[in-house]
Amino acid sequence: MKLFKKVLAAALAGVLALSVLTGCNNSNSVATVKMLDALNDWAKVYGEGITFEKGNEDLQNQVNALVKIVDEVGKDIDFKDAKDIYDIYNAFMENDAARLKLKDWATQFTKANIGDGSPLYEYGFADISATLSASSSKNIYYAGRLINENDEINPPETKQDNHGEPNWTVGDKSYVAVATGEVGGKKYMIALFQTTAVTNPKYQPGDNGMGEGASKD
Repeated sequence: MKLFKKVLAAALAGVLALSVLTGCNNSNSVATVKMLDALNDWAKVYGEGITFEKGNEDLQNQVNALVKIVDEVGKDIDFKDAKDIYDIYNAFMENDAARLKLKDWATQFTKANIGDGSPLYEYGFADISATLSASSSKNIYYAGRLINENDEINPPETKQDNHGEPNWTVGDKSYVAVATGEVGGKKYMIALFQTTAVTNPKYQPGDNGMGEGASKD
């Protein structure tokens, strides 16, 4: 329940009223390519030390499938007088078809492990006020939104030390696929990132017991 609620929230939180890229597969691939430079520029500016590369066809299909679920199920939902993303989200979560389809989509992401190279998936969303351009400083802003508004889908078991530092972090290379769609008369953009979980060198087991079994959430 928690997992597919988080996934749905990510898909819907990027809702916007102005025109962006269409939700077809070809445009989604174009959006991915255009965001790669922006993501890498963002990482350089803010010293994140992460490089981004275009994800494979499977990753693109995974994020396309998520958008397709939201868009198609949304056609049959009466959003009535929904004023914002929260109204739309609540309408979705009250819909049995939406819950079942999202739960089924999420089953493909098995739990990642720390340091063994197993894939870790994250999502991100951006509230965009203009279409993506071939080269634009705004794209870097959008890239920052994708990164800052992201969360893990299948994180490994997590512990925290007594300073709140987790025992793992993401690797330094991330693959990305981007998709756009429309629901409730609003358009949104979402990114799906694939990386790996690695040991966090800053993590120190807690000396007061908080390092044992403390949950990230």
